[in-house]
Amino acid sequence: MPKRWNFLSNHGLVILHIVQNTQATLREIALSTGLTERAVYQIVRELEEGKFISKRKVGRRNAYTLNERAILNYPAYSQATIADVGRIISGTAQPD
Repeated sequence: MPKRWNFLSNHGLVILHIVQNTQATLREIALSTGLTERAVYQIVRELEEGKFISKRKVGRRNAYTLNERAILNYPAYSQATIADVGRIISGTAQPD
């Protein structure tokens, strides 16, 4: 059986899910990405600490907002924002 791999990092998978569903629970994100809830919790915390996302309470759930101005921390991506990446991956990017 061939080794299973993914083009996106675990952080990328979580960001993509949040772009598609801003009010997803950690469990929903975990089920959708194939990660554990604990891993998703850690990733969401890291994304929040890195200012890539913010969260707010909506009733009993959290709602996540992507920081449109967050710049990726890799020189090759210096002009791309996290929102650009989310739009490209989710297929909502507008062609130039």
